[in-house]
Amino acid sequence: MVAVSGLALMTGAAHAAEPAAAPADTSASQVEELLVTAQKREQKTVDVPLALTAYSGAFLDKLGVQEFEELGQFVPGFDVQNQSPNNPGFVMRGITSDSGEATNEPRVSVYQDGVSVSKSRGSYTELFDLERVEVAKGPQSTLYGRGALIGAVNVIQAKAKHTQDWSAKVEGGNYGYWLAEGMINMPITDSLAIRLSGRAKQRDGYVKNLLGGEDFNSTDTKAVRLAINYAPGDRFKLDVLYNYEIDKPSGTSFKSLSYAPTNPTTGAVIGDLGRNSGAALTTVDGFENGQKLGLNRRLWSLTSLASYKISDSLTLNSTSAYRYFSGEEVFDPDGFSLPMFTFAEDAEGKSASQEFRLNYDNGGKITAFGGLSYFWEDGSQRVPLLINEKVTYLFLTGQLARPNGLSMTTINALPGLSVFPSNHLEEYTNYGKTNSYDAFADVTVHATDKLELAAGACATPMTTSRAATRRC
Repeated sequence: MVAVSGLALMTGAAHAAEPAAAPADTSASQVEELLVTAQKREQKTVDVPLALTAYSGAFLDKLGVQEFEELGQFVPGFDVQNQSPNNPGFVMRGITSDSGEATNEPRVSVYQDGVSVSKSRGSYTELFDLERVEVAKGPQSTLYGRGALIGAVNVIQAKAKHTQDWSAKVEGGNYGYWLAEGMINMPITDSLAIRLSGRAKQRDGYVKNLLGGEDFNSTDTKAVRLAINYAPGDRFKLDVLYNYEIDKPSGTSFKSLSYAPTNPTTGAVIGDLGRNSGAALTTVDGFENGQKLGLNRRLWSLTSLASYKISDSLTLNSTSAYRYFSGEEVFDPDGFSLPMFTFAEDAEGKSASQEFRLNYDNGGKITAFGGLSYFWEDGSQRVPLLINEKVTYLFLTGQLARPNGLSMTTINALPGLSVFPSNHLEEYTNYGKTNSYDAFADVTVHATDKLELAAGACATPMTTSRAATRRC
């Protein structure tokens, strides 16, 4: 189901100091000319010798793109499968990165302003108030680090500017959908500016919960960003960005196509086998401290981007970042009302990184960069599974007749099933910790107007990783 926009309002202050706009070019061949930094320097997209797709934030707003799942529809060779914000699948050229294990290196890397946010359970974020998004396909180790072997998605967020500006947007639609979004940018002094932006988005679930309570596949997201720019002169510039987001959707409507939704106590049929018709899903009292079906996720990050122009041809850049996410999701994956399986996933991750990069560009035939980076990460994933062995036994032996099954009252009264526990708990936990140091360099020679020769290298002189798993 797609929300139908009922109301949209966009406003912004005009900049009196800006020159009058040139007459619009209405030529059919006119395309958006976008500057990108995929090669760590500003270039036009047509001049980048990579399989690169880039869109400005303004263009994404026109398309109505609010999240990664929608972005994937406009980028060739890139797809995002969004089961929930806690469980996305990033697909690049047919290779999927969706594992939530703390011990796994992501196959498709996701970045915010060049900072890795790739851990699956913390990588899916709202796309709002952006400068642009760059999607580079193919190995990008010298540009984005050793993790970007399949490709990289880099989200460049809007920075604070030294002009007065603001905007607001409101939308409404079906299933109780509403969105409120705003931004205000203001200079504080000649050298200091701040920008505050945020988005709140809610929508009722479109699959009815036949057992009462919140309907499934809802949206409940709130995100805010504070950006600070400090530029005391022409040589030094500092951008600081703080992001905070919380997601509390109602959960995924796993639906059995073999067993009709029933009242688990009486066995009465209350729904049909349709994929998107009502679902009868439930958790078990006391499971995960009584948390209801759905997700409760929180993430925040702090990023510092500094640059110092040493000379006309040399610039020193520093990128510092810290990121934290935690999320717990409870779901009923068997797809019918009987409590055969009840799952949960509790994931947490912390990461910090520091990069120093020296860029060389004198406007001549050679451009280059090189630097050092450090990355630290500490994460865990806990997956508890509650099994009702009585229901499981009947299902595996074919005694759970389709499509209506049996009620729990009938199952609990059957002779011979008392040896099977109603609540058998198993738990799988994994931990991962990484310390990594990298050195990298990249050189591009502009041999002719039509020929460029590029070479890059990335070395990892020291990486220490600790991983552990536990089952109980």
